[in-house]
Amino acid sequence: MSYPNFSDLLAAYLVPPAGPRHRLFHGRGKTVPELEWLTVDCFAPVLVATVFREQPDDAVDALCQVLQEALPALGCQCLVLQYRYGGAADNRIVCGNLPQLALAREQGLDYRLDFERGQNLGFFADMASGRQWLRERAAGKKVLNLFSFTCSFSVAALAGGAESVVNIDLSNAALTLGQQNHALNGFQDARVHYLPHNIFRSWKKLHSLGRYDIIVVDPPSAQKGSFMAEKDYPRVLRKLHKLLAPQAELLVCLNAPWLDYHWLERCVEANLPGAGKVARLPGAPGFDEAGEPALKTVHYHYQRPDALPE
Repeated sequence: MSYPNFSDLLAAYLVPPAGPRHRLFHGRGKTVPELEWLTVDCFAPVLVATVFREQPDDAVDALCQVLQEALPALGCQCLVLQYRYGGAADNRIVCGNLPQLALAREQGLDYRLDFERGQNLGFFADMASGRQWLRERAAGKKVLNLFSFTCSFSVAALAGGAESVVNIDLSNAALTLGQQNHALNGFQDARVHYLPHNIFRSWKKLHSLGRYDIIVVDPPSAQKGSFMAEKDYPRVLRKLHKLLAPQAELLVCLNAPWLDYHWLERCVEANLPGAGKVARLPGAPGFDEAGEPALKTVHYHYQRPDALPE
Protein backbone atom coordinates (compact mmCIF):
# COMPACT_ATOMS: atom_id res chain seq x y z
CA MET A 1 0.00 0.00 0.00
CA SER A 2 1.58 3.28 -1.12
CA TYR A 3 -0.69 5.54 0.89
CA PRO A 4 -1.86 5.96 4.51
CA ASN A 5 -4.62 3.81 5.96
CA PHE A 6 -7.30 6.48 5.68
CA SER A 7 -9.99 4.31 7.22
CA ASP A 8 -8.07 3.87 10.47
CA LEU A 9 -6.57 7.37 10.64
CA LEU A 10 -9.85 9.19 9.98
CA ALA A 11 -12.31 6.89 11.76
CA ALA A 12 -12.44 9.00 14.93
CA TYR A 13 -13.04 12.21 12.96
CA LEU A 14 -15.66 11.20 10.40
CA VAL A 15 -18.49 11.06 12.93
CA PRO A 16 -21.12 13.65 13.89
CA PRO A 17 -19.33 16.10 16.22
CA ALA A 18 -20.45 16.37 19.83
CA GLY A 19 -20.74 20.17 19.56
CA PRO A 20 -21.22 22.72 16.79
CA ARG A 21 -18.25 22.89 14.44
CA HIS A 22 -17.39 22.64 10.75
CA ARG A 23 -13.83 21.33 10.81
CA LEU A 24 -13.92 17.57 11.31
CA PHE A 25 -10.26 16.91 10.60
CA HIS A 26 -7.44 19.47 10.76
CA GLY A 27 -4.36 17.79 9.38
CA ARG A 28 -2.69 21.16 9.00
CA GLY A 29 -2.49 21.28 12.78
CA LYS A 30 0.12 18.49 12.56
CA THR A 31 -1.58 16.27 15.13
CA VAL A 32 -1.62 13.36 12.63
CA PRO A 33 1.78 13.45 10.87
CA GLU A 34 0.75 11.17 7.99
CA LEU A 35 -2.09 13.52 7.00
CA GLU A 36 -0.67 17.03 7.42
CA TRP A 37 -1.76 17.74 3.83
CA LEU A 38 -5.49 17.16 4.45
CA THR A 39 -8.46 18.93 6.03
CA VAL A 40 -12.11 17.84 6.10
CA ASP A 41 -15.04 20.22 6.66
CA CYS A 42 -18.73 19.49 6.99
CA PHE A 43 -21.28 21.95 5.65
CA ALA A 44 -24.21 19.56 5.51
CA PRO A 45 -25.30 18.39 3.00
CA VAL A 46 -21.79 19.02 1.58
CA LEU A 47 -18.55 17.45 2.80
CA VAL A 48 -15.40 19.25 1.66
CA ALA A 49 -11.95 17.65 1.70
CA THR A 50 -9.00 19.91 0.89
CA VAL A 51 -5.68 18.50 -0.34
CA PHE A 52 -2.70 20.81 0.20
CA ARG A 53 0.01 18.64 -1.35
CA GLU A 54 -0.05 16.51 -4.49
CA GLN A 55 -0.88 12.86 -3.81
CA PRO A 56 -0.74 9.72 -5.98
CA ASP A 57 -3.97 8.95 -7.83
CA ASP A 58 -4.50 5.70 -5.94
CA ALA A 59 -4.20 7.56 -2.63
CA VAL A 60 -6.80 10.12 -3.69
CA ASP A 61 -9.12 7.32 -4.82
CA ALA A 62 -8.75 5.53 -1.48
CA LEU A 63 -9.38 8.75 0.44
CA CYS A 64 -12.52 9.48 -1.57
CA GLN A 65 -13.81 5.97 -0.94
CA VAL A 66 -13.50 6.44 2.84
CA LEU A 67 -15.13 9.87 2.71
CA GLN A 68 -18.02 8.66 0.57
CA GLU A 69 -18.75 5.87 3.02
CA ALA A 70 -18.94 8.46 5.82
CA LEU A 71 -21.44 10.75 4.07
CA PRO A 72 -24.74 9.30 5.38
CA ALA A 73 -23.68 9.40 9.04
CA LEU A 74 -22.67 13.06 8.62
CA GLY A 75 -25.97 14.05 7.02
CA CYS A 76 -24.25 14.72 3.68
CA GLN A 77 -24.99 13.70 0.10
CA CYS A 78 -22.29 15.61 -1.79
CA LEU A 79 -18.50 15.26 -1.59
CA VAL A 80 -16.28 18.07 -2.91
CA LEU A 81 -12.54 17.58 -3.25
CA GLN A 82 -10.49 20.77 -3.36
CA TYR A 83 -6.94 20.66 -4.69
CA ARG A 84 -4.96 23.56 -3.28
CA TYR A 85 -1.29 23.49 -4.20
CA GLY A 86 1.03 24.74 -6.90
CA GLY A 87 -0.45 28.21 -6.69
CA ALA A 88 -3.88 27.09 -7.88
CA ALA A 89 -7.18 25.89 -6.41
CA ASP A 90 -9.65 23.56 -8.05
CA ASN A 91 -12.96 22.33 -6.61
CA ARG A 92 -14.21 19.01 -8.00
CA ILE A 93 -17.46 17.27 -7.18
CA VAL A 94 -16.68 13.64 -6.43
CA CYS A 95 -20.28 12.52 -5.92
CA GLY A 96 -23.74 13.99 -5.47
CA ASN A 97 -24.85 17.49 -6.38
CA LEU A 98 -24.29 20.84 -4.74
CA PRO A 99 -27.46 22.38 -3.30
CA GLN A 100 -28.77 25.47 -5.03
CA LEU A 101 -27.89 27.43 -1.89
CA ALA A 102 -24.93 25.97 0.02
CA LEU A 103 -24.62 27.37 3.53
CA ALA A 104 -22.37 27.36 6.56
CA ARG A 105 -24.55 27.57 9.68
CA GLU A 106 -23.08 28.92 12.91
CA GLN A 107 -24.86 29.94 16.12
CA GLY A 108 -28.18 30.37 14.32
CA LEU A 109 -26.71 32.43 11.48
CA ASP A 110 -26.28 31.49 7.82
CA TYR A 111 -23.33 32.28 5.57
CA ARG A 112 -23.39 31.57 1.86
CA LEU A 113 -20.74 29.29 0.37
CA ASP A 114 -19.45 29.89 -3.15
CA PHE A 115 -17.75 26.92 -4.78
CA GLU A 116 -16.85 29.01 -7.81
CA ARG A 117 -14.50 31.29 -5.85
CA GLY A 118 -11.51 28.96 -5.91
CA GLN A 119 -9.65 28.27 -2.67
CA ASN A 120 -11.85 30.42 -0.42
CA LEU A 121 -15.47 29.33 -0.17
CA GLY A 122 -16.49 32.68 1.31
CA PHE A 123 -16.47 31.53 4.94
CA PHE A 124 -13.59 30.91 7.35
CA ALA A 125 -14.63 28.32 9.93
CA ASP A 126 -11.50 28.94 12.01
CA MET A 127 -12.77 32.42 12.95
CA ALA A 128 -15.75 31.11 14.95
CA SER A 129 -14.32 32.35 18.25
CA GLY A 130 -13.78 35.82 16.78
CA ARG A 131 -17.35 36.08 15.54
CA GLN A 132 -18.65 34.95 18.93
CA TRP A 133 -16.40 37.50 20.66
CA LEU A 134 -17.85 40.30 18.54
CA ARG A 135 -21.45 39.17 18.86
CA GLU A 136 -21.19 39.15 22.67
CA ARG A 137 -20.09 42.79 22.93
CA ALA A 138 -21.61 44.52 19.88
CA ALA A 139 -24.89 45.73 21.41
CA GLY A 140 -25.37 49.43 20.68
CA LYS A 141 -21.85 49.78 19.27
CA LYS A 142 -20.46 51.28 16.07
CA VAL A 143 -18.28 48.64 14.43
CA LEU A 144 -15.58 48.91 11.76
CA ASN A 145 -14.77 45.70 9.93
CA LEU A 146 -11.42 46.14 8.15
CA PHE A 147 -10.57 43.66 5.37
CA SER A 148 -14.15 42.47 5.67
CA PHE A 149 -14.15 39.87 2.84
CA THR A 150 -17.72 38.44 2.82
CA CYS A 151 -18.74 40.30 5.99
CA SER A 152 -19.23 37.42 8.42
CA PHE A 153 -18.04 39.64 11.27
CA SER A 154 -20.64 42.22 10.26
CA VAL A 155 -23.45 39.66 10.36
CA ALA A 156 -22.31 38.49 13.80
CA ALA A 157 -22.13 42.09 15.06
CA LEU A 158 -25.67 42.84 13.91
CA ALA A 159 -26.91 39.62 15.49
CA GLY A 160 -25.42 40.97 18.70
CA GLY A 161 -27.30 44.26 18.37
CA ALA A 162 -24.69 46.56 16.80
CA GLU A 163 -25.92 50.08 16.05
CA SER A 164 -24.03 50.19 12.73
CA VAL A 165 -21.26 48.43 10.82
CA VAL A 166 -18.84 49.67 8.18
CA ASN A 167 -17.32 46.95 5.97
CA ILE A 168 -14.35 47.72 3.75
CA ASP A 169 -12.59 45.35 1.37
CA LEU A 170 -10.77 45.70 -1.93
CA SER A 171 -12.91 42.93 -3.48
CA ASN A 172 -16.30 44.12 -4.68
CA ALA A 173 -17.27 40.50 -5.40
CA ALA A 174 -16.62 39.57 -1.75
CA LEU A 175 -18.71 42.49 -0.54
CA THR A 176 -21.54 41.46 -2.86
CA LEU A 177 -21.53 38.04 -1.22
CA GLY A 178 -21.45 39.86 2.11
CA GLN A 179 -24.63 41.74 1.21
CA GLN A 180 -26.26 38.40 0.44
CA ASN A 181 -25.17 37.12 3.86
CA HIS A 182 -26.88 40.08 5.51
CA ALA A 183 -30.08 39.46 3.56
CA LEU A 184 -30.02 35.75 4.44
CA ASN A 185 -30.14 36.70 8.11
CA GLY A 186 -32.71 39.48 7.85
CA PHE A 187 -30.24 42.38 8.10
CA GLN A 188 -30.78 43.87 4.63
CA ASP A 189 -32.22 47.04 6.18
CA ALA A 190 -29.62 47.43 8.93
CA ARG A 191 -27.25 50.40 9.11
CA VAL A 192 -24.43 48.84 7.09
CA HIS A 193 -21.91 50.37 4.69
CA TYR A 194 -20.05 48.35 2.07
CA LEU A 195 -16.92 50.08 0.80
CA PRO A 196 -15.11 48.38 -2.13
CA HIS A 197 -11.95 50.42 -1.59
CA ASN A 198 -8.27 50.15 -0.83
CA ILE A 199 -8.00 50.75 2.91
CA PHE A 200 -4.76 52.69 2.55
CA ARG A 201 -6.55 55.26 0.38
CA SER A 202 -9.74 55.43 2.44
CA TRP A 203 -8.82 56.73 5.89
CA LYS A 204 -10.72 60.01 5.41
CA LYS A 205 -13.83 58.14 4.26
CA LEU A 206 -13.67 55.79 7.24
CA HIS A 207 -13.20 58.75 9.58
CA SER A 208 -16.21 60.54 8.08
CA LEU A 209 -18.45 57.60 9.00
CA GLY A 210 -17.66 58.02 12.68
CA ARG A 211 -15.48 57.09 15.60
CA TYR A 212 -15.83 53.36 16.23
CA ASP A 213 -16.44 51.51 19.48
CA ILE A 214 -15.09 48.24 18.06
CA ILE A 215 -12.64 47.65 15.23
CA VAL A 216 -11.86 44.25 13.75
CA VAL A 217 -8.54 43.99 11.90
CA ASP A 218 -8.40 40.74 9.93
CA PRO A 219 -6.14 41.22 6.89
CA PRO A 220 -4.74 38.68 4.45
CA SER A 221 -1.24 37.63 5.49
CA ALA A 222 0.46 37.81 2.09
CA GLN A 223 -1.51 39.10 -0.88
CA LYS A 224 0.82 40.46 -3.52
CA GLY A 225 -0.02 44.02 -4.51
CA SER A 226 -2.53 44.36 -1.67
CA PHE A 227 -1.20 43.44 1.78
CA MET A 228 2.02 41.98 3.11
CA ALA A 229 1.83 41.53 6.88
CA GLU A 230 5.37 42.49 7.84
CA LYS A 231 5.24 45.75 5.91
CA ASP A 232 1.58 46.73 6.01
CA TYR A 233 0.27 45.68 9.44
CA PRO A 234 2.21 48.47 11.20
CA ARG A 235 0.84 50.98 8.66
CA VAL A 236 -2.74 50.01 9.52
CA LEU A 237 -2.22 50.11 13.27
CA ARG A 238 -0.64 53.57 13.13
CA LYS A 239 -3.85 54.98 11.60
CA LEU A 240 -6.36 53.49 14.02
CA HIS A 241 -6.10 56.18 16.72
CA LYS A 242 -7.91 58.53 14.32
CA LEU A 243 -10.81 56.09 14.00
CA LEU A 244 -11.25 54.73 17.53
CA ALA A 245 -13.58 56.15 20.16
CA PRO A 246 -11.83 57.34 23.37
CA GLN A 247 -12.72 53.99 24.96
CA ALA A 248 -12.91 51.11 22.49
CA GLU A 249 -12.23 47.44 21.81
CA LEU A 250 -10.19 45.81 19.07
CA LEU A 251 -9.90 42.31 17.69
CA VAL A 252 -6.48 42.03 16.06
CA CYS A 253 -6.09 38.98 13.82
CA LEU A 254 -3.39 37.40 11.69
CA ASN A 255 -3.27 34.09 9.84
CA ALA A 256 0.42 33.65 9.06
CA PRO A 257 2.25 30.48 10.18
CA TRP A 258 5.63 32.20 9.82
CA LEU A 259 4.73 35.01 12.26
CA ASP A 260 4.08 34.17 15.91
CA TYR A 261 1.91 35.74 18.59
CA HIS A 262 4.85 37.72 19.92
CA TRP A 263 5.41 39.38 16.54
CA LEU A 264 1.77 40.45 16.39
CA GLU A 265 1.67 41.69 19.98
CA ARG A 266 4.94 43.62 19.59
CA CYS A 267 3.54 45.14 16.42
CA VAL A 268 0.46 46.45 18.28
CA GLU A 269 2.54 47.71 21.20
CA ALA A 270 4.89 49.61 18.89
CA ASN A 271 2.27 51.13 16.60
CA LEU A 272 -0.92 51.75 18.59
CA PRO A 273 -0.35 53.68 21.83
CA GLY A 274 -3.23 53.20 24.25
CA ALA A 275 -3.94 49.60 23.24
CA GLY A 276 -3.66 47.14 26.13
CA LYS A 277 -3.86 43.40 25.58
CA VAL A 278 -6.79 41.71 27.29
CA ALA A 279 -6.52 38.11 26.06
CA ARG A 280 -5.74 35.77 23.22
CA LEU A 281 -8.89 34.10 21.92
CA PRO A 282 -9.10 30.30 21.87
CA GLY A 283 -9.05 28.43 18.59
CA ALA A 284 -12.27 27.32 16.93
CA PRO A 285 -13.62 23.82 17.70
CA GLY A 286 -11.99 21.21 15.50
CA PHE A 287 -8.85 23.22 14.76
CA ASP A 288 -6.53 21.22 16.99
CA GLU A 289 -2.88 22.27 16.78
CA ALA A 290 0.31 20.50 17.83
CA GLY A 291 2.04 23.87 18.26
CA GLU A 292 1.16 27.55 18.01
CA PRO A 293 -1.81 28.06 15.69
CA ALA A 294 -1.46 29.71 12.30
CA LEU A 295 -4.43 31.95 13.13
CA LYS A 296 -3.83 34.44 15.94
CA THR A 297 -6.69 36.51 17.38
CA VAL A 298 -6.06 38.94 20.24
CA HIS A 299 -8.51 41.13 22.15
CA TYR A 300 -7.30 44.64 23.01
CA HIS A 301 -8.86 47.43 25.03
CA TYR A 302 -8.09 50.92 23.79
CA GLN A 303 -7.94 54.05 25.90
CA ARG A 304 -6.99 57.20 24.06
CA PRO A 305 -3.68 58.62 25.31
CA ASP A 306 -3.40 62.25 26.36
CA ALA A 307 -0.93 62.85 23.53
CA LEU A 308 -1.61 61.29 20.13
CA PRO A 309 0.88 60.79 17.29
CA GLU A 310 0.40 62.86 14.15
